[in-house]
Amino acid sequence: MTATLRDVEVYLPASHRDNILIAACGRPLESVEIAKKLIYLPPPPDPSVEVPRLQMEHHVADIFRMHIPSATGIEIAQAIGYMLIQGYVHRNPKDPETWRRIYSAVGSQSAFSPIQLGAMVTGISGAGKSTAIERGLQLFPQVFRHVHVPGLAKPSPQLLWLKVDVPASGKIMDLVENLSRATDAALGTSHTEDLFKGRRLNGATLAHQWLQRISCNFLGLLVLDELQNLFSISTKAARSAAAVRKGGQRPELRIVDDEALKFLLTLTNFAKIPTLYCSTPDGRAALETRMSTAQRMLTGGFYSVPHAQSADDDFFKKRLFPTLCQYQWLPEKLPASDEFRSLLFDLSAGVPRMALMAWVQASRRAIQRGASGLSFEDFRHVGANSMGPLRPAVAALLSDDPRRLQRYEDLMVPAQHSVPGRW
Repeated sequence: MTATLRDVEVYLPASHRDNILIAACGRPLESVEIAKKLIYLPPPPDPSVEVPRLQMEHHVADIFRMHIPSATGIEIAQAIGYMLIQGYVHRNPKDPETWRRIYSAVGSQSAFSPIQLGAMVTGISGAGKSTAIERGLQLFPQVFRHVHVPGLAKPSPQLLWLKVDVPASGKIMDLVENLSRATDAALGTSHTEDLFKGRRLNGATLAHQWLQRISCNFLGLLVLDELQNLFSISTKAARSAAAVRKGGQRPELRIVDDEALKFLLTLTNFAKIPTLYCSTPDGRAALETRMSTAQRMLTGGFYSVPHAQSADDDFFKKRLFPTLCQYQWLPEKLPASDEFRSLLFDLSAGVPRMALMAWVQASRRAIQRGASGLSFEDFRHVGANSMGPLRPAVAALLSDDPRRLQRYEDLMVPAQHSVPGRW
C-alpha cells in the first residue's frame, strides 16, 4: 500500500512536503531494504521430494527468472527513487503554477526548475542492465489512482513510470507509437488510436501532442531502453576496416533521426520529466561525442553494469556461482570447485545471462540423457553445440582484444570508462 503524506514527509526536506505525487512514491528505502526487495531466487530442489524427470526441465527453467542484485543494481534502484521524487518537487498539483505550466506552450516551461534529470545505464548485452532497471521499477507502483487531485474536477491517475524500447528504426514516429502504446497499456486509454488516426502530422508534432495528453497524469520517470537504436551502425566490414585503420578504435556512429534526439532533450530541458536511458556501450559512446547532450543525460548519474573479468570476480565467485550450484535436481551433486567455476566462466565470459543459459542447458542435457548428476562433459557439450553460435563473441570477450570486440557493436566498450559504477 502506498504511504500517506505523513509517512513519507518525515524522510524528506520541507520543500518536498505536502505533495500527493511524492507521497505516491512511498518512503525512500535503505540499500539493505532495496537488496532484499530486488532479489529473486526460485525455489531450490527439495531433497525430500522426488521430482519426475519430465517435470525437472520445467523446474530448471525457473533459473532464467533468477535475479541476484549487484552493487550497481542497488545503485540503479536508488537512482530511480531519487529521480522520481526530485522530478515531482516542482510539479505539485496544489501549486497553481504547476497548472499554468501544463497548459502553456512547452518552450515556456524551461525556467521553472533548474533541475534537468537524466541518467544512463550501460553494459554489454546480457550483463543484466535491463533486468536491473525493471526490478528497480517494481519497487514503485506504475499507476496510482488518487481520490482527488487538486486542480482537477475528476480524478486522474498518476503515471509514476513508463518503460519503452527505442524502436529498431530509430525514427521519432515509431518512438512516439511505442510511447503511446505503453501509455495506453498502463492507463487504459486510447491515445494511440487518436494520435495516429490518418497520420497527417509529422513525428515531432505527434510527440508533443502525446506529451500534452499525458501532462495531467504527471509522468514521474521515463525509461528508454535500447538507446543505441537512435544511431546508425556501420557494417561489420566497415567496423573491421576501421579497427585496422584506427588501431581498434570504435568507428563513428551517426544519429538516425535528429528529431528523435531533439524530443528526448525536450523531455528533460522543458517538460522536466526525469529520463533514464539504457544502452549498450556503442550508443553511450556516440552520445559522448555531443557534450551538451551527454551533460543533460547524465545529471542523475551514470551506471555501468559490469560483467565478470575473471572466474575470481567477487560477484561471480561469491554470489552467482555458489547460488547456481544449489540448483541441481539430480541426486548426485557436482561440487562447487574452482575448476567448475572456471569452466562456467570460460563458457560465459562472466556474462550473467550466458552463465544462466549454460547452467539451464547443461541441466536439461543431463536430465535428458538419464544421468544421475551434472557433469563437466554436459557443460562442454552445451558450449560446443547449443551455445556454439555464441562462442566467437565469448572468445572475443575473453581475449579483451579491441579488434575482435569490434566485430560486435554491443561489445564495443570504450576503454576510457571501463570502470563500473557511477561517474
